[in-house]
Amino acid sequence: MSRSKTFSIMFWIVAVAAPFVASLLAASLFPPSADVPLHWNMQGEIDGWGSAWIWLPLSLIMVGTNLFAALCYAFSDVLYDRGLVHGVSRKNTRPFLCGTALFIVAVWVAVLVFWTAMALPLVS
Repeated sequence: MSRSKTFSIMFWIVAVAAPFVASLLAASLFPPSADVPLHWNMQGEIDGWGSAWIWLPLSLIMVGTNLFAALCYAFSDVLYDRGLVHGVSRKNTRPFLCGTALFIVAVWVAVLVFWTAMALPLVS
């Protein structure tokens, strides 16, 4: 197996698993039975409480999205040949999918970091 193919496989394994792993790490910072703030209104007041583990099912949306992007990456030539890729050249399809996956992971980790920074002092 070539080095670039090995790198691609490792990249997609990390990109697919990262949202779930980040959610596990964020939820594990809180005591198991603690109610944590989950939502703040426009005035900055907490109006939603619940378990920190609520982030796990939400992270599965990001896992599914990146898994779909990984499948599109793997079959990008077939999709392009059948006319299912529009607005991007054949050469740029794979970098676009990688960038999209990185963006999804970065946004999810930023949300978790922000939430943890806001919620951790209120629970401790």
